[in-house]
Amino acid sequence: MSSAGPPSVSRRLDPDARRRQLLEAGFELIQSRPFSQLTADEVAKAVGFHCFPTNRDLQVAVVRVAAGELLSRLEMDPDLPPEERLGAGLEAFVSFIETQPANYLAVARSVGSEPALMEVFEETREAVVDLILAAIGLDENPHPGLRIVVRGWIAMVEESVLHWLEGSPVPRQELLGFLQRAAATMLPDALVTFSSPADRPEAPAAAG
Repeated sequence: MSSAGPPSVSRRLDPDARRRQLLEAGFELIQSRPFSQLTADEVAKAVGFHCFPTNRDLQVAVVRVAAGELLSRLEMDPDLPPEERLGAGLEAFVSFIETQPANYLAVARSVGSEPALMEVFEETREAVVDLILAAIGLDENPHPGLRIVVRGWIAMVEESVLHWLEGSPVPRQELLGFLQRAAATMLPDALVTFSSPADRPEAPAAAG
């Protein structure tokens, strides 16, 4: 009687590890194709086992992995001055969009009709707001009005970069410089409008 072969990789992995392996494979695949074309069967074939019941479940989970990757790139050295943290974070945000603009645009445009994607989008957007508020030293119980202004600036960055990527009609550094100067105008005004004098930290300086 022949002995049974070694257990498959999928059986040796616990459920969390199997899920991580699938998501990593899915994240790699969307580097070269639209996330909406990603299928559970395709990812299962890449790793040797299934985990997600539907293609949409897989796509949403992969988008969540991508969001986590974005947030990790936006973590800046807390010892940097506010204007440098903001500038470095802006550069990281734009660079991330540049790596896969079609997927970023597809997610941004479809969140309104897809509750699961909207949840990921809102969680990520709020986390980015928190990072920006931390960069300017106002992350402890910020005024709701300040959060609105920061979200508005993020939306402006997003839309500006997505349109810029269609043909790069202006130099990259000119666009980033403008966006940072816009923040240096909007955020101090928001601090004056929505914060008490004791809560007003040094505002980020405009980029030269």
